[in-house]
Amino acid sequence: MASFDPMQTSARPTPLPPIASIPKMYGWIAAGFVVLALVPTLWPQIDIAAAELLAGPHKVLDAGQWPWVVWINAYIPTVFRFMVLLAAAGWLISSLTRLGKPWRMHFAFLALAGILGPGAVVNHVFKDNWQRARPYEVTQFGGPQQFTRAGVITDQCNNNCSFVSGHVACGFFLISVLLIHRKRAGRWAGAGILAGLVIGFARMSDVAHWLSDVLWACPITLLSSALVWKGLQFIYPAQSTPEQGTMH
Repeated sequence: MASFDPMQTSARPTPLPPIASIPKMYGWIAAGFVVLALVPTLWPQIDIAAAELLAGPHKVLDAGQWPWVVWINAYIPTVFRFMVLLAAAGWLISSLTRLGKPWRMHFAFLALAGILGPGAVVNHVFKDNWQRARPYEVTQFGGPQQFTRAGVITDQCNNNCSFVSGHVACGFFLISVLLIHRKRAGRWAGAGILAGLVIGFARMSDVAHWLSDVLWACPITLLSSALVWKGLQFIYPAQSTPEQGTMH
């Protein structure tokens, strides 16, 4: 009869969940913003009412020239591109050398998700094809184009159109970082939500985006990042467990 060794039993490690899974918090944030975005989408007069608070002859708040609003509108895409380039450089270096090798997957994620979500999906899938006019372009605010609700493919804009906001997607992208930094998931989620909403306020203050453009940027960005994260599990399976590659 085999003897029972309590020390041997207690020393057996408890399996940890793979970080390939998407945290529930991530899914709830994406779902929550879908619900929020559906409100001005289903009732488009909310989009116009929100824009009128910051634009037009009866605006409540004239924030377009606030210094930090001007800075956000001018530089956020440049800052984001620089961060993506840094991640791409880290990915290249960690792939060719031993330097930073444990974080190779994380560099890859930041680079590829940054390029896909706020880059390709927002600009080339949505902006170029939905062709929604920006607030300053529609008749309600002195422009020649017609207002259209979010999600409707139209012909009221030729390029660099309104739906969805690329600036705001850069802010909400910070939420995606929780996929590679689980111990600070709440902080990354909070930082990303705050960044997205603050940048959204700046874009709306510049009469460049509707409220729905701001809100839809979140789930679109998070879905794009999740697809990249799942895809990378097949390329770097050895770094898909907390013991072998998670940022702590």
